[in-house]
Amino acid sequence: MDVPAQNHPLPHRYCANCQALLSGPYCSACGQRVDSEPHSLRHFLGEATELLTHADSRVWTTLWPLLARPGFLTREYFSGRRARYLQPFRLYLIMSVLFFLLSTVLGGGRATSDPATARPIGPQDCADVTTNLHLGNYQLLPQLRKACRNIRADSGREFSERVVHNIGRALFVFLPLMAALMKLLYWRPRHYYLEHLLLLIHNHAFAFLLLSIGMLATHWISSNGVVDILFLVATWYLVRYLYRSMKLVYGQSRLLTLLKFGVLGCAYLVCGVLMLFATAVYSAATL
Repeated sequence: MDVPAQNHPLPHRYCANCQALLSGPYCSACGQRVDSEPHSLRHFLGEATELLTHADSRVWTTLWPLLARPGFLTREYFSGRRARYLQPFRLYLIMSVLFFLLSTVLGGGRATSDPATARPIGPQDCADVTTNLHLGNYQLLPQLRKACRNIRADSGREFSERVVHNIGRALFVFLPLMAALMKLLYWRPRHYYLEHLLLLIHNHAFAFLLLSIGMLATHWISSNGVVDILFLVATWYLVRYLYRSMKLVYGQSRLLTLLKFGVLGCAYLVCGVLMLFATAVYSAATL
């Protein structure tokens, strides 16, 4: 039987997108859903609801393993069981956007000084800022003094927002570098670079999720004692989670994993401080 011409409506047994023969509610060639209903607003909202709650709700089946089962999603990925979970990079983007959005909403918008009583910022302010930093022939000192005046003018609000925004960009460079370090730590038996990178992506997605939950919880708690307890519990759980993820993914002994975890933690701390410093300088220089 010939496939109908493209300028005529296709019968339901052929895909309207690629004209492949259909054997179910989705096309086996391109994946498009067979949809014969009129494209009304009600139909569109119904599809959106189904997407979030049932049909493609991989986000809900991914969050619990991400939060409670360290290393599980990384092992599932390399075992070939991927369709039921969000792809690692997509998961990382969702969790990072959630975290930075909450940090902006819950941490911003609070004035720390009264504009009516604030002293005007003049050219002589921040004259005590000195530095020899430069990028090629470009001197950073004038831009940093200008940034200092801008920070004083709005009590650092815009600067803080830029730092948070730029940290997300810096992590795209930071994570591959840390994955390269992990490849040196796990050189025998050999592991693919992608294994280390995906473990870091999953662990950072978990950290973003944990921090987001912590921000929401502490935002509504006024007791400093309760907040301190929650902070200690979250810190303990984060460290335990990261250690367990390395132990389960690589399958090495407890002592060897603990040793490598300590080396990686020290390197992460040093590189993280350098990354934050560079991000802060860049954010100030671009104010």
